[in-house]
Amino acid sequence: MLELVARVLLSLAGAVAEWLLTYFFYACGWLVLRLLTLGNYPRLPLHVSDPMNPRSSWVAAFGIFCVVGMPLTVLVFLYG
Repeated sequence: MLELVARVLLSLAGAVAEWLLTYFFYACGWLVLRLLTLGNYPRLPLHVSDPMNPRSSWVAAFGIFCVVGMPLTVLVFLYG
């Protein structure tokens, strides 16, 4: 029974992680890039069917950097 609960929780965690990596970070990266480039890049729409395809995965990677990397860098410089 405990193994079944662990499998369900692991599956749920995998689904949440997939959603974060694909849609949340893509949307954050898309928004920041649009603001930084004054609406020129990325030329992809905000809602794409597969945010992790080779054309749009760099936007998601930039979103990860903006959401995770920059705040951690600021915290290290302020309190490190």
